[in-house]
Amino acid sequence: MAVQIVVAGLTTGCIYALVALGFTIVYNSAGIVNFAHGEFIMMGGVISAALILKSGFPPILALPASMMLVGCVAVLVDSLILQRARRRSHITLVMLTIGAGIVLRGAVEFTIGKDVYFPDGLGGISPVNVFGAHLAGQGVWIGLALITVSVGLWYLLNITWLGRAMRATAENPRAATLMGISPRLISMVAFLMAGALGAMAGALIAPLASASYDIGLFFGIKGFAAAILGGLGNPIGAIVGGVLIGTIESLSAGYVASAYKDAIALALLIIMLLLRPSGIFGSPQLKRV
Repeated sequence: MAVQIVVAGLTTGCIYALVALGFTIVYNSAGIVNFAHGEFIMMGGVISAALILKSGFPPILALPASMMLVGCVAVLVDSLILQRARRRSHITLVMLTIGAGIVLRGAVEFTIGKDVYFPDGLGGISPVNVFGAHLAGQGVWIGLALITVSVGLWYLLNITWLGRAMRATAENPRAATLMGISPRLISMVAFLMAGALGAMAGALIAPLASASYDIGLFFGIKGFAAAILGGLGNPIGAIVGGVLIGTIESLSAGYVASAYKDAIALALLIIMLLLRPSGIFGSPQLKRV
């Protein structure tokens, strides 16, 4: 029983980690917290489900198709809304992302509808027995996706020119511009990656938890909480924070009550941040006064 609870929590935590990585990518490249990111997860789940159930797409093709579509939407959000207000205050940019998220949710509700979808999983992987606990094949896909994305992001940020350009832009946009790097282009690439990553998370969790137009806020809050817990801007922290929150929720539901799982997880988050405001892997920021 205990192992089954932990396995279920790790599966959910992997999804939270994928969502948190989307927040991290945008924050590290554009310097803003994108509160529309939760709607990217929602769109990925709903679009992939609609492609599978209404258009007859195989799940293995619906996943990349939804990633491409949502990635393009994310780029439009950045280029048509945020880039035009880049010189505004940070709180203005945050409010714009909230507004963009509301518009995206309304657009999906209007075009695809309010139905709750239960699409088929990717398949191809048989259920696994982990120390007596049952892990569905879709759960294995989720774990493999997190591992693949984590390794890919590490390579991108630490080895490639694009990764160095993204880190330079986050550190000092003006200096990056003088070195021939376009902060506007880097921001668009970051939103493209975050949108595709969010769509992946939504499409992978849909067969296990369903997909509908109103799930974006839930996953957005959980992913943001995971990013904050691990240390906003730290990819490793995003992964650890997501897995921790998912596991704590599962243990709370199994040993306390499912009605209190969100409250317990967020209460522990508050306590952690009171003790270490920068998060588990975050570094305190020193400002000259």
